[in-house]
Amino acid sequence: MVFFRHLTKSALVHYQSLGHFDEHLVSLYSLAYGKPYIYKDTYFAYFDKFSKILHISFFELTESENKFSCIQEATKHFKPEKLVITAPHELPQTIGNFVCVEVNKDTDYQIYVPDFDETMGGAKFKDARYRVHNAQKRGYTLEISKKMTPAHFHLIAQHEHSKRLDLYDRQLYFAILDYVRKFKSPVLFNVVCDETLLGFDLIDFLGDTMTVPLGFYTDAPSISDFIMHNEVNYAKQKGFNWLDLGWACNLGIAEFKKKWTAIPRFDIWGYEYVNKALTPVKLEKH
Repeated sequence: MVFFRHLTKSALVHYQSLGHFDEHLVSLYSLAYGKPYIYKDTYFAYFDKFSKILHISFFELTESENKFSCIQEATKHFKPEKLVITAPHELPQTIGNFVCVEVNKDTDYQIYVPDFDETMGGAKFKDARYRVHNAQKRGYTLEISKKMTPAHFHLIAQHEHSKRLDLYDRQLYFAILDYVRKFKSPVLFNVVCDETLLGFDLIDFLGDTMTVPLGFYTDAPSISDFIMHNEVNYAKQKGFNWLDLGWACNLGIAEFKKKWTAIPRFDIWGYEYVNKALTPVKLEKH
């Protein structure tokens, strides 16, 4: 019996609306990481037959299935050479014939929108208020669209040039254009000044959550606070319960999200496993 079922476009949209984190980006991940599947209506998987890389998310949609049975069935069905797994908890360093070669721990931050004070009153918003007002005085405006221009690709290229990015980040960036084109819900929140694109966030709306998986900016003053202010107010006006700001990535980004009342809602463990038979053999020194 095959427990993995291929997901059509309409099924992607249905299943991702049931998720709370990671699962609600299945459409984007399916364009970045490979053909999308679901294991027993619980775990998403993406397989690229050319690279033989299998991505699995263990943020379940329904009551938890046995994760190791899922991996066992996946390796039997897809015969991958590498496993990339995200999970809400730690996993073993060795799973069957696969050994972990890299592990990262992070946290997903989200704002509970109904409790957010859109007037930004009080001392805790002092810095945010100053920066938002500074951006407004400089003439920043927000434009919402589904069109990617050469300016958008230029900002992505600048970001790639300035950061040390891994393969999986780059794959997500490459998928943005198709994601916006092929699916109805995602849009771009663009910050513009004097007809120049200063930065943009990719936005999607899924269930009770408005999510911000990716963003790219110039070094324009106060741009991050300006776009955050617009996003949380938009989420509140539209009646969303949660604004998902994505992974912390580093301490500075985590503190910025906390400043905007975001809370650490999900822990994320990211693992990269390689088949033992394909790992290089270390030669002993004589």
